[in-house]
Amino acid sequence: VKLFVPARRKSVSGELVLVTGAGHGVGRATALEFAKRRSRLVLWDVNKSGIEDTAAECEKLGATAHAFVVDCSKREEIYRAAEKVKKEIGDVSILVNNAGVITAADLLSTQDHQIERMFEVNILAHMWTTRAFLPAMMDNNHGHIVTVASAAGIFGTSYMVAY
Repeated sequence: VKLFVPARRKSVSGELVLVTGAGHGVGRATALEFAKRRSRLVLWDVNKSGIEDTAAECEKLGATAHAFVVDCSKREEIYRAAEKVKKEIGDVSILVNNAGVITAADLLSTQDHQIERMFEVNILAHMWTTRAFLPAMMDNNHGHIVTVASAAGIFGTSYMVAY
């Protein structure tokens, strides 16, 4: 039956959606799609101009957008920003863990700090953001956590060994 009768899409209108890495790429595209669906947005990115541009585009689409400069490689910065969001805006009901970094180089050319940053942003940040927002979702019995990942993390690719 599901093959012939498509499921009705869930409305995300009015939901408070936080998108990490929303300053460009997939994060920006995700934020814009939520804006079109009248979600309230909290946008995080390390790039100030990128996140402000995304917020402005979302507001042109009629959404409320709050832009925060957050370095997702830093646990304490994530926790501070999460507390600010909870106090000033409210409980996040949809968390989109999208922030990610890639270093394209062979393993021996990749510097130690680049490898550490990839792990901090691509893996650990997902844990810290989830730990920050999951308790309210559980208390409210309402929420979603979305993790964006790349197939490049599964398949071996030249010059992306560390990734």
